[in-house]
Amino acid sequence: MPVRLGVGLLCWVWPTLLWAQAPTLPDEEEEEEPSAPSLPDQAPEYESVDDRLARVEAELAQAEVTRPAPSPITFSGYLDFGFFVPFGDGAGIVQDFGDRTLARVRPDDAGRFAWVFLGDILGTTVNSRGEAADLGPEPGIDRFDSINSRGAMGFVLNEANLVLDAGLGTRARATLGVNVVPRTGVEFSLGDFIELDLAQLEVIVSEELPTSFFVGKVEPVIGVEYKRRKSNTRFGITPSLLARYTIGPQLGLKARTKLLDGWVILAAAVTNQSATQEQFHFAEELDSNDGKTGSARLALRIPLEQLFPEFFAGGLELAGDVLVGAQDRALDSEGLFHLVGFDFEYQGVDLALRGQFLTGGSPGRAADRAYSLDLVAAGYAELELMLTPIFGVMARADFRNAWVTLGDSRAYLTKTWRVTGGLRASINRHLTVKAEYLRNFEYRELPAFDNDIFTSSLVMSY
Repeated sequence: MPVRLGVGLLCWVWPTLLWAQAPTLPDEEEEEEPSAPSLPDQAPEYESVDDRLARVEAELAQAEVTRPAPSPITFSGYLDFGFFVPFGDGAGIVQDFGDRTLARVRPDDAGRFAWVFLGDILGTTVNSRGEAADLGPEPGIDRFDSINSRGAMGFVLNEANLVLDAGLGTRARATLGVNVVPRTGVEFSLGDFIELDLAQLEVIVSEELPTSFFVGKVEPVIGVEYKRRKSNTRFGITPSLLARYTIGPQLGLKARTKLLDGWVILAAAVTNQSATQEQFHFAEELDSNDGKTGSARLALRIPLEQLFPEFFAGGLELAGDVLVGAQDRALDSEGLFHLVGFDFEYQGVDLALRGQFLTGGSPGRAADRAYSLDLVAAGYAELELMLTPIFGVMARADFRNAWVTLGDSRAYLTKTWRVTGGLRASINRHLTVKAEYLRNFEYRELPAFDNDIFTSSLVMSY
């Protein structure tokens, strides 16, 4: 372990050292507007004061005419390049042979399933996408293991992101986000893929009472982690254990408004699917049934920066979250997928605190390959602190207690908690280096196994 961790730290430190030794380049400056011509210190003898003023006014008018109009279309994005070190085989689960653990934890279910797995399948995440270092050698199923490290440390281009933002008048805006994800192919097929991450139209209905409507593939509304789901906006690298339920873009309609001078924030959506990440069991972008999913978040924002400016540099949000709708992948709308919880967030200048708690479930339908879920509880709390304008630290504690099954075929028993520590170096507004160590624990009757992760990320934004 010390050797692997040393290699991981070296791979994180090298970009910073190289940058420190390289000549410093100035940040990209905004395009300068044409400057007005200056008056000469002394006018030529043949030019009167009136003539000189008329000439300057003409030059100013010409400069105004030739000034380029601001473009209604902007492009932005980032490259996210990482290096990770798994301790173990990279998988977050192990098989429960002979149902020895299941017989102690859930004796009524012992002997019922063909395969039983212990742990968290996404507990060994290596990037902001939430991809695990390895999904494990699961029998009886064919799934896309995007990293598939099999316990090996290595480099990975997590994703190349491009965002197009187009202003459509003064009250409408279209946003398109695309990810290019290079991965390993299998049997002469390419593993690389292009992902349409976001495609939405926002219409501002009112500016006096800030209200916007969104249509298309939109960001979800429950919780707070979706706001920082991309690596160029996330302080650290990896998402929390419950993020798989809350940060997946949804296809449908969304509305958001602020009431009572911004003290109350209400967001709601009607969509095809839940807010589950597409790689997880419970996601389905195009519906298989007529039932739709409704979700909402009601938040109270306390402007601490206005009430106590000597102590606080930001506001505190306290919110309740709910999501309910027909379970994804089922061919009928009888079974409901539901999540209920709360979240909080304080966002200051150098300090941020946030967290969330969720519980919920879904009955499943084996004939349609719709997994069942008993999410007993899941939650996290995260602290982010910038020590200097360049260097920052983060710490997160999270847990997940869940029971997931697919008919009598397979079952996943999760009783996991995790501690994550991270470092961040913001070299400039275009370059950020990050590193994290994820320490996974199994609690109660579940056996411990090696499933820790060291991961790092170099984010180059443009």
